[in-house]
Amino acid sequence: MTGRPKILVVGAGAVGTTLAAYLTAAGQTVGLLVRDRMPLENAALLTVDRISGAPPLTARKPELSTSMDLTGVAYLFLCVKYAALEQVLSQLPSTLPSGLTLVSTLNGMSALPLLQRRYPTAQVVNMTVMFNAQLVAPLHSRMTTRPQIVVDNADSRLLGLFDHSGMEVKPTHGRAFAWGKLMFNLANAVCALTHSTAKDLLSVPDLRAIYAAVLDEAIRVMKHAGVRYQLLVPIPYPLFRQIILRGGPLPWWIARLRNGLQQGSYPSMVADIEAGRPTEVNQLNGEIVSLGNAQALATPINARIVELVHAMEGHLPPRYMSPSELRTQIAPYIKLH
Repeated sequence: MTGRPKILVVGAGAVGTTLAAYLTAAGQTVGLLVRDRMPLENAALLTVDRISGAPPLTARKPELSTSMDLTGVAYLFLCVKYAALEQVLSQLPSTLPSGLTLVSTLNGMSALPLLQRRYPTAQVVNMTVMFNAQLVAPLHSRMTTRPQIVVDNADSRLLGLFDHSGMEVKPTHGRAFAWGKLMFNLANAVCALTHSTAKDLLSVPDLRAIYAAVLDEAIRVMKHAGVRYQLLVPIPYPLFRQIILRGGPLPWWIARLRNGLQQGSYPSMVADIEAGRPTEVNQLNGEIVSLGNAQALATPINARIVELVHAMEGHLPPRYMSPSELRTQIAPYIKLH
C-alpha cells in the first residue's frame, strides 16, 4: 500500500473487516488497527461473502498495525465491542488531531455520549450498522443481509466514503434511529440464551412472545422518559407488535424483503456466548434497565434477561435454554408489565 492511511479502522471482527473491505473497494486508503497481527498475516485479501449468490467482495489487504498512530488519519472508525472500548481509549491521545472525525459503530446508546464527553471539541459521529455479518476467518466475513449503514451526520465527505462500493449509506439526524436499532437488538439476548437464529426468533411462537414482552417493557419505559425512536420498519409499534405475535410467516418475509436477511443468520451475541466471551447485554437490554431505574420504573423482564445472559457467559459448553424454558423464566414478571 502506498501512502499513509486516510481511514483507520479499529478492530478486525466482523464489522471492522466488512467496513474495511467496502471502504477499500470505494478507493479509500485504509489501515487496520488490531491487537495481534499474527492471525491476519496469512490472509492475502479482505474478503466479504455476499448474499443472494453475488460473488464475494475482495479488496487489497490493508496496512496492519498494533499501535495507534493517527498521523494523516482523517477518519477513525471504532469497530470493537463495548468491553474493548476502554482499552482502545487508553491508546488514544487526550486530544484528537484537528480535522479528525471519530466514528463509533458500537451497539447500544452508551458509547457515543462517553466519547463526546471525552472529546468535547472533536467531531464524534454515530454510525448505526444495519447489516449482519459473521467472521469466517481472519479478514474474511460473511454478510447475511444487505450492506446498509445509517450515519448521524450531514457531512458529504463522510457520507461519500463508501461511494461506488455497494454499501448503502443513509443520513439521519438525532438518535431516534439508533434507539430503533436498540429495540431490534433487544432480541440478541433472546437468541443467545436459546442458541437461535434470526429466523427462529421470527418463527417460533415462544420466541416471538418473549421478544414482544421485552419490547413492550422497553416501549413503556422509553415513552415515560420521552425518548424518541424510529422503528426499522416504518409502521406504528402496535401494528409491529401484532405482526410479531400473530403475523404467521409475515415477520420473516418482511425481514427477508427489507434487509435481505438470510437463513442461518444470528446476532453476534450468539457467537459470544458460544465462545465464552463477555457480551454486550449491558449495553442493550441493560440500557432499558438503566433507563427504567432513572425513571423509577421497574423493568423485570429485561433485568431477568440480563441476569440470565451474565449467568451463561464464560461457561463452556454453554447450557442453552429451550424457548419454552426461557418463556417460563420471564412469565412471572409479565403481569408486572
